[in-house]
Amino acid sequence: MKPTVDISGLSIRRLSRRDLAFFVILCLRAIGGKRRFREVSIAFVDDVEMTRLNRRFRHKQRTTDVLTFPGDHEEGSLGDIVISIDQAGRQAREERHSLSTEVRYLILHGLIHAHGYDHETDCGEMNDFEMKVRKRVGLA
Repeated sequence: MKPTVDISGLSIRRLSRRDLAFFVILCLRAIGGKRRFREVSIAFVDDVEMTRLNRRFRHKQRTTDVLTFPGDHEEGSLGDIVISIDQAGRQAREERHSLSTEVRYLILHGLIHAHGYDHETDCGEMNDFEMKVRKRVGLA
């Protein structure tokens, strides 16, 4: 059964919600795992909203690129991923690639977090896994 991908918030030029949903499903297949999820939500916001969320949930007084709120895995929800389009745009310019590429990186990063990985506490496992999955989904 294919999961429901709910995409909301700001639009991204040249990247349809349908294409984003397809990419999310591709990532979920590439990530694998024993659990099958029925739903995941992706929201695109600006820096003002992301700063508010980051302050509320992480006690950080600044924006960030992606926040992941894991869902109730027992109920089939992978969770909610929030991406700052403003921050993604800055990162895309710094890395000299397109906004759509950066958004895909951030979606994948958020999905891996939602699967329980945490680069802030592991010894590089999440990063290694993310690089492998990037290759599987054509982002290498």
